[in-house]
Amino acid sequence: MSPHRLLPRGRPEAVGVDARGVSAFLDQLARRHIELHTMMLVRHGRVCAEGAWYPHRLDHAPLLYSLSKTFVSAAAGIVVADGAFGYDDRLVDLFADVVEDAGPVASRIRVRDCLAMATGHTTDVWPGDKLAAMPGRKPWRAWLATEPPGEPGVTFCYNQIATWTLAEIVRHATGMTVLELLRERVFGPLGIGHASWDTDQRGRILGCSGLHLAPESIAAFFQLLLDEGVHDGEQLLPAEWITRYRQRQVETAPVKTDPDWAQGYGWQVWLDRHGGHRGDGALGQFGLLMPAHDALLVTTARTDSMQGVLEAAWDHLLPAFDAPASAADTDALTARLGRASLRTVGGERGGFVHLSFENRRNRWRLIDAPEGWTLRWIDAFGGDNTLTVGHKSWEIGAMRWGKRTLRVAASGAWVEWGHWVGHMVALDAPHALLVRLRDDGSGKIEWVGEKPLGTGTWPSLAVER
Repeated sequence: MSPHRLLPRGRPEAVGVDARGVSAFLDQLARRHIELHTMMLVRHGRVCAEGAWYPHRLDHAPLLYSLSKTFVSAAAGIVVADGAFGYDDRLVDLFADVVEDAGPVASRIRVRDCLAMATGHTTDVWPGDKLAAMPGRKPWRAWLATEPPGEPGVTFCYNQIATWTLAEIVRHATGMTVLELLRERVFGPLGIGHASWDTDQRGRILGCSGLHLAPESIAAFFQLLLDEGVHDGEQLLPAEWITRYRQRQVETAPVKTDPDWAQGYGWQVWLDRHGGHRGDGALGQFGLLMPAHDALLVTTARTDSMQGVLEAAWDHLLPAFDAPASAADTDALTARLGRASLRTVGGERGGFVHLSFENRRNRWRLIDAPEGWTLRWIDAFGGDNTLTVGHKSWEIGAMRWGKRTLRVAASGAWVEWGHWVGHMVALDAPHALLVRLRDDGSGKIEWVGEKPLGTGTWPSLAVER
């Protein structure tokens, strides 16, 4: 089954959605400079609005960051239903092969506490640090040897190692990674073909991040959640997990600027102010469920204002459900989404150029080409890549480091005298950077917004092909 047709389609007015509300949603995001990459709105099981902002496409499978966590939760629920371990099992028992010196508080941490981000810890721990360098299950010996200052089951702290732990428990109990398990039990039956998951340097799936899925694959999974875990009459996700994952398992601290992160936490999902819940990942990767309206919203994006995406949904999508709708408004929305594109670099084409640039870590050579320019980029990570850069257009290319490949799109221009800028957009992750070259032979790169979480390097976004 094509990744574009995992779900049936329906015009907005046919499923009770006023297309003007969707357009107003997009307008509000644009006013707040929130950069969408893809968007998919589903009502009554039908995709009624979808779009990709070129050079992004709906068949790309970008990095989902912490939206990955909800998928790990589902995998844990499947294995619990199979009887391999239980929600009340303690970590010290599940890691008895390596844990020797856990204190009395750490010894009380259960599977359900990891699911609810209530391990008793009060600071986040990212597995990309020295823990990820430890072989086998030794990272958990080090983690559990440190007593949490809070109370397991009560003290909430969003922390990455809790989900990494769940992924390891699943692997140890079944001999399968969470990705292998989900492919067999969920993705296959749903028709989801392409899925990949980044690993740490020891080859362990991160769990807390790293999943790559196309927008419609995300939508198909979250539609399964709306459908109580049932697909084509088959219970793919256990009924007990479905009931529990979306309940408030722990309170979250009030947040003045981001109220939708203060409504409580379920099992790897956040609750919201309108009776729904969501999985979300850094920079605007959302699977937002609106059960009262039998609807869901999927976005991939690059924004520092994740609350802004939710505010726009509350302001304009909720009122659009079951409001008067017209075919003309749908046609206008469809046309708008069909021409959606990221802005290219504004500036001049300039005259003929054949120049070299460098700094301490990178060397570039910029040469004129029919489409704009050819940019050769030699970096400190062993990459030697040549890209076509468009003027007033996006040119698609790829950068490679060993077996890992990063698909990119590039646009450039001379923005002022002697200053050329190339905008490099990652198509496999919600990140972009600028290459700034000057005619004095100097060059530098800078991130557009936040740099990648974890290692913080451009090559770290590449995936094995």
